Amino acid sequence: MIITITGKPCSGKGSISKYLCEKYNFEYICTGDMFRELSKKHGYESILHFQTKNDKIKEFDKLIDNKIKKIGETRIHDDIIIDSRLAWYFIPNSYKVFVDIDWDIAADRLLQSKRETEQVKSHDHAITILKNRWDTENDRYQELYNIDNTNLDNYDFVIKSDKSVENLAEAIYFEYKKFIDKKQ
Repeated sequence: MIITITGKPCSGKGSISKYLCEKYNFEYICTGDMFRELSKKHGYESILHFQTKNDKIKEFDKLIDNKIKKIGETRIHDDIIIDSRLAWYFIPNSYKVFVDIDWDIAADRLLQSKRETEQVKSHDHAITILKNRWDTENDRYQELYNIDNTNLDNYDFVIKSDKSVENLAEAIYFEYKKFIDKKQ
């Protein structure tokens, strides 16, 4: 069964997803990586700049979203983890996880990550970048699909990213197994 993991930027979605994939033999798919590639390919210095300055963003959204929909239609029974803001919406039969995080912790993670596509100068700058990115994305999702990505009722499990990746991943997997057992 597909697990869709979403959450705020720098909440650890990718690290948690990769840990689960490695430990439990899931396939890993990340739409953030797809956007970073598109951003870089089109000469934008950051995802936020790409999202706010690129008229093609909605075209790219639809392209990536259609790929995710197709995976949900054709591979729902496969062991896949999709690290994505909207996969929960496009694959309603997936196990839907939201990873929450305080903005201060997210900013510290962004500063430490040294991502090429998201250059930050200070802690406050990182918070501004992350909040702007979050708001920009959610405004776009509202416009495109009339959904509220921030409504925690959309998810089967919500977890606060305040523990180690291993502990978060194991908590998610534990709840996922309970979810699977209820469906059988």
